[in-house]
Amino acid sequence: MRRISLYDDPAGVSSERLVAAVRRGLGPRTRVLALTWVHSGTGVKLPLAKLGAAVAEHNRDRDPDDRVLVCVDAVHALGVEPGAVPALGCDFLVAGCHKWLFGPRGTGLVWGRRDAWAEVTGTVPSFDGRAIGAWIGGRDPAGPRWALFEPGGFHAYEHRWALAEAFRFHLELGKEQVAGRTRALAGRLKDGLAAMPGIRLVTPRDPALSAGIVCLEVEGRSPGEAVAALRRQGVLASVTPYAQPYLRLGPSIVTSEEDVDAAVGAIRGLV
Repeated sequence: MRRISLYDDPAGVSSERLVAAVRRGLGPRTRVLALTWVHSGTGVKLPLAKLGAAVAEHNRDRDPDDRVLVCVDAVHALGVEPGAVPALGCDFLVAGCHKWLFGPRGTGLVWGRRDAWAEVTGTVPSFDGRAIGAWIGGRDPAGPRWALFEPGGFHAYEHRWALAEAFRFHLELGKEQVAGRTRALAGRLKDGLAAMPGIRLVTPRDPALSAGIVCLEVEGRSPGEAVAALRRQGVLASVTPYAQPYLRLGPSIVTSEEDVDAAVGAIRGLV
């Protein structure tokens, strides 16, 4: 495994620089490019379709067995970004469903291109009938490749049934409407913070490069101190649990303009 740096300054990131960083990172031995669509630690949203196009261009001169697979962690994009997954240029997209979709904890999904499933091997025996029957009979499993990746073990059916309701509610609201509402609230929060002395906004203000997460620094206070002070005022925030901690907020469809303005006012009182 080899890590590449996509940016140094989250607030100053650009699509062109992100694409260039990925192009530089692809080497002759690269077989998988693992990306996080919306970064939990900074709020940066990658221009996934542009990155996918760059990898597709890189793959044109490769043997099909040597092409680079694009695998995406979309946990902070599912439920915010409205675009169709096949248009993103990724081969696999994985996401938990308890964040911006507001489904039950412990639920998630794996989406894969039909021709990409042949490139991966399951590590947990599936309970799909075409797989478990072969296992019992000592045969190689037959059927579509994706069927071999159905979860094994005891299924949390109540969670899965509730998850269907979460998707249905989201689709009834409309993906574009949900995305627009989330971006509007995040924009309102970032606009309020950007005009405030003593605050350094970490997340890009451009909605093309950010989603619902808003990260910042408060002069003279650690992120943990800021979270505790905000909680005393009824504002819920968190500390990004990474090497570089930031104060993090996440306006969404369950918050309002009044909630955002209250958060801005409370943060103003910390400076």
